[in-house]
Amino acid sequence: MGQEIRQVISLEKATVRYLHGSPERSAAVEGISLHIHEGTWTAIVGDNGSGKSTLTRILSGMSPLSEGRRIVADGQTVHMVMQNPETQILGETVYEEMQLCTSGLSVADITGTLNQVGLAVPYDTPIKQLSGGQKQLLNIACCLAAGASCILFDEATSMLDPASRQTVLTATAKLHRLGRTILWVTHRMEELCCADRILALSEGRIIFDGTCKAFFYGEEDRDQTGACDRLGFEPPYVVRATRALQARGIRLPFLPLSPSQLSEAVIRLVP
Repeated sequence: MGQEIRQVISLEKATVRYLHGSPERSAAVEGISLHIHEGTWTAIVGDNGSGKSTLTRILSGMSPLSEGRRIVADGQTVHMVMQNPETQILGETVYEEMQLCTSGLSVADITGTLNQVGLAVPYDTPIKQLSGGQKQLLNIACCLAAGASCILFDEATSMLDPASRQTVLTATAKLHRLGRTILWVTHRMEELCCADRILALSEGRIIFDGTCKAFFYGEEDRDQTGACDRLGFEPPYVVRATRALQARGIRLPFLPLSPSQLSEAVIRLVP
């Protein structure tokens, strides 16, 4: 028998209505049902006004529902890393911030948790000396220290420089490999390649729920009109480069999603 797939969060016909909604649209999100399974990486995308932010608040437990239910499985906890690295930091030093998340942590516990997310700074480092990317790593470490089994990233890289964005993505990918459940909200298409599942929203409803490959390349292996195009998003460089090669009659052995996969696919073409 295969290993049982456990659910972390479930929504059943979740609806959040506006206090003064228009006849055309009375709900921020309407009738959304979904299941988030343990150990998965789910990315959520959508334009402004699509309901993406409201769905994020529902999943994190920050928004009450007008109708429906949010169910968190026994033994599962959901913590969030917010958009602004400084929003959820209250301590003056790394040590103080970690202690605010959960009391009783030893220096060894703190150092081990910081190492787990790749934040190689002394525990007594002042917060003001950290970069934006390091502050987000600290926020992730605090989620771990508080016992998070699922971490929701609410556009957590949007205020970071490219190098810091990659640092946060690398740390998140490591946690995912170790079994953490990841919810990743973003408007950057290049950040979707790590996800097992993409949820795309429009007008308060989920209009795509599938794999990253299907989102960018379509349901069929060589279809070039995925949901990314239909929703008006610009595909990332890797997808555009693959299409350019296909337009010139160059068929890659597989459809890449990341720069490393594109490099590998091109190398395989060489006899």
